[in-house]
Amino acid sequence: MKGLLMIFIAFTVAIVLCSCPSKVCFDANYSFNVNSSIKPDLDSIHVGDTIYLLSSFPSTLKDQNSGQEINYTEATNIGSDLRIGRLEDGNPIPVDAVADFNYVSVNGRIYNDKNIASPNGIQQLSYQEINGMYLLKIGVIAKRQGIYALGVGNGLSTGRKGGRGCEKARFNVTLDNTAQHVYYYQKWRPDYTLTESDLKILYCFKVK
Repeated sequence: MKGLLMIFIAFTVAIVLCSCPSKVCFDANYSFNVNSSIKPDLDSIHVGDTIYLLSSFPSTLKDQNSGQEINYTEATNIGSDLRIGRLEDGNPIPVDAVADFNYVSVNGRIYNDKNIASPNGIQQLSYQEINGMYLLKIGVIAKRQGIYALGVGNGLSTGRKGGRGCEKARFNVTLDNTAQHVYYYQKWRPDYTLTESDLKILYCFKVK
C-alpha cells in the first residue's frame, strides 16, 4: 500500500510554463522553507467550531538551493492546497471530506477547483501579499461528526510581476507549533509507520 504521502499530501499546482530567454522554464528556480500552523490545535472540537490554518513569511527569503537571500516580492501567485479526509473504521483509504466543512477566507483564499483530479478531497489555497509579508489565514468550520486528517501541501509560484526569465519558486510547507494528534491516524492504520515527511504535514482531530 502506498504511504501517507500518496494519500494526504495534496497535489501541488500543475507545472506551469513561464517564459525564459531562449528556453521554456519547467522547474522551480528557487526553493523556500516556510511554516504553517493550525489553531486552536485541540484534539477534538464540536460541529460548528472553527479551526484556522495559518501561515506567514516575509517576501525576502533564503533560497535553499543557493543559500542566498532572494527578494521575492510581487509573486504572480503562491498557490498551495489542503487535503481533507475522513478516517473511517474498516476503510484503508481516507474518505474525501471537503463537503464535511464550511470555509472562510480571512487572508489569502481557500477555494475548490473542479478541474483537478480529486476536488472532493482537496481545497486550493492562495497566499496574499501585505506590507512585505505573504499571509494565509483560512477557517475550516466543522459540519459533520467524525475523525479527520488534514494534509498541508507544498506551494508553488509561477513567477513575479515584471520579473525576468524563470522565477518559479517552490515553497516547502511544514506544520510547526501545532499539536498534531497523530494517534488518531496511528489507531486507524496501525500497520503503517508515519515517516518524517508525513509528520511535517499531517494534522488529525475529532469532530463531536
